[in-house]
Amino acid sequence: MPDRIRELFLVTNVKKGLPALRGAFSLRRGVIFMGKKSWSDYPVFPTPPEGGEKHNPEGHRWVEVPQTGWHALAIWLIGPEHVNRCLDLRPPEPVEVVCEEHGQRTTWWEERTCGDRSAVESGIHEYLTGARVPSQPCGYRWFVELPEGVESEDRLFSRFTEHLSKHPVDLMPVQERDVMREVADIMYK
Repeated sequence: MPDRIRELFLVTNVKKGLPALRGAFSLRRGVIFMGKKSWSDYPVFPTPPEGGEKHNPEGHRWVEVPQTGWHALAIWLIGPEHVNRCLDLRPPEPVEVVCEEHGQRTTWWEERTCGDRSAVESGIHEYLTGARVPSQPCGYRWFVELPEGVESEDRLFSRFTEHLSKHPVDLMPVQERDVMREVADIMYK
């Protein structure tokens, strides 16, 4: 962030009587992200973690996180103590193409293109920006540790959706972030 913007932000907050900023902050598209936490705090493992307890001597149960902005927000809120990542060295998964013409539906599979990958990364970036969370680094597979009493990835993320369903359906990502933080705090005390 240019020093002038940083100084102006700091001076403005001091004049308002707000506490001085602590930790890193940056400016993206006019939104200031603050906090000590960074995606760089999330450990990088040399290989994917083993999923079942029988394969993991520490008893951790890990599941891979789907590549969406909503899931990225969830693991940001869960925190680096229960999330890890490894380089994604797998070949790209194929993409199902569906074409409808004259009421006839045809499907086939094609190799994933740079454009396909870019669209996924862009969607994640836009969602996290809307939630005022830094963009997630690309090129990784992300894994979350299942908390006590949660048996699967579906059950883990359904806890977030169940809690969100108690709120208006048109929440903005930044509002979803606040609701989801409560769930993460409860599950990962």
